[in-house]
Amino acid sequence: MAASSRTGQANTSKKVRILGICILLVIGIYTGGWYFVADQARSRLMAALDRSQGAAISAECPDAEIRGFPFRFGLFCSGVSIDDNRRGISASFGALRSAAQVYDPFHVVFEVDEPVVVRAAPGLTFSAEWTALQSSAQLATDGVERTSLAVDGLKANLVSALAGELLNLNASHGELHLRRNGPDLDAAASLLAVSGTVEGKDRPLPPVTVDVDVTMAEKAALLQGAGKDAANLRGAKGELRALSADLGEGRTLRISGPFSFNDEGYVSGKLKLEIAGIEGWRQTLKTAFPEAAKNIDTAGNMLTALVSGGNQVSVDLTLRDGDIMISGFIKVGEIPPI
Repeated sequence: MAASSRTGQANTSKKVRILGICILLVIGIYTGGWYFVADQARSRLMAALDRSQGAAISAECPDAEIRGFPFRFGLFCSGVSIDDNRRGISASFGALRSAAQVYDPFHVVFEVDEPVVVRAAPGLTFSAEWTALQSSAQLATDGVERTSLAVDGLKANLVSALAGELLNLNASHGELHLRRNGPDLDAAASLLAVSGTVEGKDRPLPPVTVDVDVTMAEKAALLQGAGKDAANLRGAKGELRALSADLGEGRTLRISGPFSFNDEGYVSGKLKLEIAGIEGWRQTLKTAFPEAAKNIDTAGNMLTALVSGGNQVSVDLTLRDGDIMISGFIKVGEIPPI
């Protein structure tokens, strides 16, 4: 064999060995880096949870682990609980699973197992189960940029110990979307085929599809970790782009317009109310709330008169410190303060 050939083979072999060593070195550095970051993330999480104990808002995440090697980072907990000691609100959830790709750590997806139980003083309890619940969040250096949640097969119960009533609600699908829009907060939510009953009373609430699209001014801080002050709606204002309800068979309702809350929590606003299928709404609501049949008939007659006996109406709805008025002067109800 020629000397030049042997030299070429030796050089090739040397390059292969060097390449193999480099690959092993990169794998070792990456593996060590992944576990270092995971350990630091878990340590900081546990420290933050420990600091929250005894604070106004505290949280627990038992059996917390960071998983997902080699291409993901994910927080796993056997359960999640949050306590707002200032407002007397507590919430507990099932197991939490989350994941973010190593190459895109600011995009996080979550899954939460049922059930969720929320308790609020005095004597109000909300619980829910579902067949699937998924959420995602796009993070920023100063908090959450936007987040979404989707749930299928929702079954919820609302219990009022003071009123002695249990409201059962079901929805085939629901979504919630929040995003920062400069200093403002955009929120959109929808529930498909929502139905319910009041236990012990023959009050079937018909299936309805509900959509909400609203912007709250100066509330982006809710997604920036400043929720304590931003969550207070007293003194806040916003724009209700749409609150719609669809019972099917031409029975629809839509409300839109600006609104605000005063320092006492009463709402004011100039809204547009659009209703189609007035007679259908009248009969449906009378069946669901027979004790309010007289007031429902009065409101239905009033709306029908405004359109000379028609079945579709568009009127101005004025809210003035909690009072609800049609056309600015006919009071039809009240909204309690928040």
